[in-house]
Amino acid sequence: MTSRAVPHSSRRALRRARTEAGRGPRLLPLGFFIVVVMAVFFLMIFLRIALDRTAFELDTVQTQITKAETRQLDLRLELARLQDPLRIDFEARQMGMTYPDQRLAVVVEGLTPGRADIAPPVVETPAQALEEERP
Repeated sequence: MTSRAVPHSSRRALRRARTEAGRGPRLLPLGFFIVVVMAVFFLMIFLRIALDRTAFELDTVQTQITKAETRQLDLRLELARLQDPLRIDFEARQMGMTYPDQRLAVVVEGLTPGRADIAPPVVETPAQALEEERP
């Protein structure tokens, strides 16, 4: 059995036809698409982690704010307790302090220019004020 000889120019055409037909679909666009899809997938994971981290930080800050507000309320309550006049009077008596017999106003020259002719006010002691109110 003998084969027929193919001319040289038709061999090239046959080879070219085989290589073009054997190529199939191009892999470069498909590979690029797969890489883009994977990058978007990992970007979504990264964004989700970043959001979770921010949520944890926000929760921590909210806890700190709640503690600070509680501390502020406690301090306001303590301030009100310490400023109670009855408590101050009791503490002063415990230390041996008493009301003065006579109160005097102290006038400092030069603080009120042009008003030196005004006499200092006379202030009575609390005991004298109580005696005058009684009929």
